[in-house]
Amino acid sequence: MIEKTDKNTGDKRIILDNDEIRMGFLAQCVEAVAEADRSDYLAMLSRLEAADMTQGYILRFYDTLHTESAENITQSLLKLLREREARIKR
Repeated sequence: MIEKTDKNTGDKRIILDNDEIRMGFLAQCVEAVAEADRSDYLAMLSRLEAADMTQGYILRFYDTLHTESAENITQSLLKLLREREARIKR
């Protein structure tokens, strides 16, 4: 994260690098899926990690996922999570 000052206006801006942007996106996904599932954020993070969805899906396919609406992302992540959890339990 870098703080820059606009030369013309004096306004300060924070510039995030690509990794920081991706981690913010991941956090938003976890929060949205937890809310949709009415579960705790940390519990949802654990479930997503156990199903290899944080690194193996959300961050891996960030370039495609972040172009979708928040609602579509949330619903597709929740569906995929349930499918992966069902496979794990077998």
